[in-house]
Amino acid sequence: HDLLPRRTSSRHDLWRRLLGRFDRVVVHSERGRETLAELGIDARVIPHPVYPSAATRADDGSTLLALGVIRPYKGIADSIEVVRRIPDARLVVAGDPAMPLDAFRAAERTEWRLGYLPQAELDRALSEASVALFPYRAELDQSGALLQALGAGVPAVVYDVAGLGALVRAFGAGRVVPPGDVDAFTEAVRELLADPAGARAGAERARRELTWAASASPPLAMVI
Repeated sequence: HDLLPRRTSSRHDLWRRLLGRFDRVVVHSERGRETLAELGIDARVIPHPVYPSAATRADDGSTLLALGVIRPYKGIADSIEVVRRIPDARLVVAGDPAMPLDAFRAAERTEWRLGYLPQAELDRALSEASVALFPYRAELDQSGALLQALGAGVPAVVYDVAGLGALVRAFGAGRVVPPGDVDAFTEAVRELLADPAGARAGAERARRELTWAASASPPLAMVI
């Protein structure tokens, strides 16, 4: 899901030679296919399945979730800013930090559940989540954390980067806003907290339909 690793993404000749050695290259979004097409690589799009979860609906209607390994491109500052702007919301940050967090630890209404969490703890965080937040920068093609959220039936708000926006749109599983637009991101979160039914139904549809069996059974109708 990380098409061209950040440290070597500018070495186009290297990636042409490497990917050209394979009979088939699979990506998980149309944007991923377009990225490799620029290198002359003809990739096939197969959407990545969601990760099934034992999570149940136990949220309070106001809990936001930032899930997964915490890296600079995942925009934790934007998630914290959204909570600052929505007084009734709280944020759960669940994941292992791969960056310093000293500047964020005092954030209001934010609970930190740090480390590589066991599945039971992941399921608990997903069960408590009203909306999952993905204010990512464009440094990957698809997000395993987003697939975990949808696999638990949790709607999401995402910046329209890489394949994230197309996945959410395909199922009506939340809101997609322009990259870096914190105002639009905040308003989208407010909308879902006030009226989550449609997005939650979309996330549940992704949970049912975007399965490993479906991804292994061509042709898959959706293009994301």
